[in-house]
Amino acid sequence: MPVDVTGSAAGEPGRLIDGRYRLGAVLGSGGAAEVIRAVDERLDRPVAVKLFRGDVADQLQRHEDEMRTLARLAHAGLVTVFDAGTDDETQRPYLVMQLVEGSTLAEQLRRGPLSTARTAQIGLSLAEALAYVHAQGLVHRDVKPANVLIGADAGVHLADFGIARIVDSAHVTRTGDVLGTPAYFAPEQVAGEPVGPPADIFALGLMLLECLTGHREYDGTSIEVAMARLTRPPQIPTTLPGIWRDLLAGMTARDPLARPTADEVADRLRRITLGGSDSTVAMAPLAPTAVSPMATSVMPIPTTQLPPPVVEPPRRGGRGWVIALLVVVVLLIAAGVIYAVVQSQNGGTASCVTGTPRIKNHKVENDMQHLEQLICHS
Repeated sequence: MPVDVTGSAAGEPGRLIDGRYRLGAVLGSGGAAEVIRAVDERLDRPVAVKLFRGDVADQLQRHEDEMRTLARLAHAGLVTVFDAGTDDETQRPYLVMQLVEGSTLAEQLRRGPLSTARTAQIGLSLAEALAYVHAQGLVHRDVKPANVLIGADAGVHLADFGIARIVDSAHVTRTGDVLGTPAYFAPEQVAGEPVGPPADIFALGLMLLECLTGHREYDGTSIEVAMARLTRPPQIPTTLPGIWRDLLAGMTARDPLARPTADEVADRLRRITLGGSDSTVAMAPLAPTAVSPMATSVMPIPTTQLPPPVVEPPRRGGRGWVIALLVVVVLLIAAGVIYAVVQSQNGGTASCVTGTPRIKNHKVENDMQHLEQLICHS
């Protein structure tokens, strides 16, 4: 029986995979996979081989058809996948991808924020790529700066569909499954609700906001970012041009149905790039209901005094607010308990202890269970 090699031996330089991919130096490594420079000896071209490991490897082995579907995607804004299969020696699934020489967006953001012009260019490339992906019935589910490769020619490529799923297929994420990077989760991912293309739009919105501000909007531990995602919207600086504020607010709307599609995002970013990095000439077509602040200067002054506003007396019986406050307290206490248990684990040897208190509000109880699962699998 083949042994699943999870250490560096699996990516040992000089080893041949599938009789054609000669492995070279390791380009990067994470918890789910390692990316290795290689040469396709059959076609004599440099490639990148991504070898999956652990639970992700087990999962992808069961969905090899999906991996081959990803290999058929072809778009200038995507890292092209040439091949997919399973390494006979280690039984680890792999993807053979286009080798992009350059850096990641995450590496560039460590040096500080980007200009509005460059942010619009990057966002446009990614939105066009996501529009293509969504049209194929796929959802990326892990849009983040580390998965955006910037080539030496400044070209932008979205990578890593390792946790993608085919929408409306038997492999759609079940309620309660948590996949992706917590810092860029959409609220529906945190709550364990069905995930579709709007989740990618939310993550792209957070990423563009990070490009403009230079800092991650939701940062901290898994429980901290999860609680923040459910309790407050992203803080969009008022110093940004109005067209950017409108776009980012729409992309990060709490309701998935209120977010624009990838095609609509691409159209708006295209208008921004044509109008200049800080120009607002394109704002009117994008937000036709918006009123210019100067429009109020020509309004006539009323000649009669308006009656004072009617102020309704406060309603008696704030039972609804009391219940809401109690629910929030229960959530915070339970979250603190979960977080303390996780923090107390020594070296990951202890099992994750969960114990959501029984709450009559089933929606609240379900959300707490999803938060537990998010922490346990982080």
